[in-house]
Amino acid sequence: MSFLISSKNPLLIFASVDGKKPHWLVALLLTLTFLILGQLLGYFARMPFETSINSIVNPAWKCAIPIFEQLISGNLPIVVCVFLWMYFYEKRPFSHLGFQKKKSVSLYFKGFLGGILMFGSVVGIMAVLHFVNWENGNPLLQGKEMLFPTFLLLIGFVIQGATEEILCRGWLMPILSARYNLWVGIFLSSSLFGILHGFNQNVTMLAVFNTVLVGVFFSLFALRQGSLWGACALHSIWNWLQGNFFGFEVSGQEAGPTLFNLKEIGPDWMTGGIFGPEGGFICTFIISAAIAIILFLNTNDKIKIQTQDL
Repeated sequence: MSFLISSKNPLLIFASVDGKKPHWLVALLLTLTFLILGQLLGYFARMPFETSINSIVNPAWKCAIPIFEQLISGNLPIVVCVFLWMYFYEKRPFSHLGFQKKKSVSLYFKGFLGGILMFGSVVGIMAVLHFVNWENGNPLLQGKEMLFPTFLLLIGFVIQGATEEILCRGWLMPILSARYNLWVGIFLSSSLFGILHGFNQNVTMLAVFNTVLVGVFFSLFALRQGSLWGACALHSIWNWLQGNFFGFEVSGQEAGPTLFNLKEIGPDWMTGGIFGPEGGFICTFIISAAIAIILFLNTNDKIKIQTQDL
């Protein structure tokens, strides 16, 4: 536990020594500015490609490519905005967000496995409780023939998941933690994360609560690693498994082609209903369990990452 809140945690140390620590309201407004400006830039960037996308004939690619394009164009410009702010105003490198070089592959792989384990547990519990069944969807958008279109979308979700982690856990949380304390940083960054998802389709109060809760989990997971690599991987594979592997909605959004196509058949408060599993109590239980595991891990099992390796 002490490693999580230590000022020497590599995820926090550079924000702590930097002199530019904005007021919490300014930090939240800056985050929204990065988000809105980045998405506007992405919107105009993808406009020239609309005509060529409409000419695609294959149903799977016609569905997958626009989603991929939106994942890339709607997120990469946000990362660019954060990078430019750090470079020109804060005068610090992008690696200070938690992208140290040492153990990056190992940390990313651990996050990848963690995401598989967590969302696999959600689906496993739903299956045991008979809250999930096969859905007879469009045969042209499901099955093993979707391997390559869904792999393309995995790349898109790698960008999307990393962007949200950079924005909320890489920049906002450490900045707020440096000015106030870690719990303020975690609470405000996770709350903003939940509020932003509250504008999604078919959202419920439980869905918003779960999104705030998973924001807390991502924060603790990143702090536990002292890095952002694992949180980026876990976030990305969670979304991809949910939408393009199992066929559920991702935070209320259709994810396109899917290898399997499952549907929730239990009570919505347990399964999330048309919002997807993230809106159900089963997901609440899994995320809460994951938070408990991080908080109560043996202190002798700390991951030690030296700041000079950044």
